[in-house]
Amino acid sequence: MLAKTHKKNAENVRKMLLADDALDVGRVVRREGDFVFFPLKKRVEVDGAEFVEGLAQERIEKPRSLKEALAGVLDVADLSLVPSAYTVIGDIAFLELPDQLLGRKNIIGEALLSCFPNVKVAALKISQVDGEYRVPGVEVIAGENRTETVHRENGCFFKLDIATVYFNPRTGSERERVSSKVTSGERVLVLFAGVGPYAVHAAKRGAEVWAVELNPDAVSYMRENARLNKVDLKVVEADARDVKFDVLFDRVIMPLPKQANNFLDVALSCARESGVIHYYCFAHNSLEAVGDVIETAGSLGYKTEILESILCGTYSPCLNKYCVDFRTSKIKA
Repeated sequence: MLAKTHKKNAENVRKMLLADDALDVGRVVRREGDFVFFPLKKRVEVDGAEFVEGLAQERIEKPRSLKEALAGVLDVADLSLVPSAYTVIGDIAFLELPDQLLGRKNIIGEALLSCFPNVKVAALKISQVDGEYRVPGVEVIAGENRTETVHRENGCFFKLDIATVYFNPRTGSERERVSSKVTSGERVLVLFAGVGPYAVHAAKRGAEVWAVELNPDAVSYMRENARLNKVDLKVVEADARDVKFDVLFDRVIMPLPKQANNFLDVALSCARESGVIHYYCFAHNSLEAVGDVIETAGSLGYKTEILESILCGTYSPCLNKYCVDFRTSKIKA
């Protein structure tokens, strides 16, 4: 079914159809002469339009961007506010919207699904990553009503719930970089392990892996992910500062840049002589990141041999995320 209207009324009719969630964004708006034909999901009464029988053409090619999917659906002013960045985890895509577009969140969610044929859920980020467990607030706005998914990364599978645990798919290549340095038989400690991506990748390399995580939901998923990927992990549900180990580690991974400086003493005390630490932090530049490691470790009585400083991403216009890889040894009195 189509809503037919004169082109001079088209913008008002489009807005009314959107307000009633009646416009079918998966089909093409057709123009013939002075008339515009809007494809409908359901029949609603709209001033200035009449209903005619017919089926609008489906969008044959998937849109190349969210803005392209919403062209002709949102007006020019709203379209300019549509974000170009969104995140896909498993078969869930989620994004942030400015306040001006929240009234259009469902139609934007449907358009987001049209961009990714394999995505089944569109979700809205309604609060920033925050709190003890670093979990963002999310709301499903289109597709299946769920927040649990399975994400595939570098040949591994990670089951998780985006509403209860933290997971960043953009660091997959960095996790692969770190795991590529792991050798069979190493003892590896992963602090702030989340649902286990670093831990599982290291275990796949033949390492003996201990993984520490405070969030009980993440711990549950990490244990399940160990089973999914057929690896053994020694999972510890605790605050990293409260855990005591009776072994020292060849490699310590610290994927919590926001509080890394507060836990470097823990990592140093767990590493064997000449052990390697992968230290993630936020800094303005690589020199600052390396200097932070050298200064903090030195104040704790440790020498450092810097191996690499890797730019891992951008946190804000002024801050970047770095991983500083270094060897550590105790300063002898």
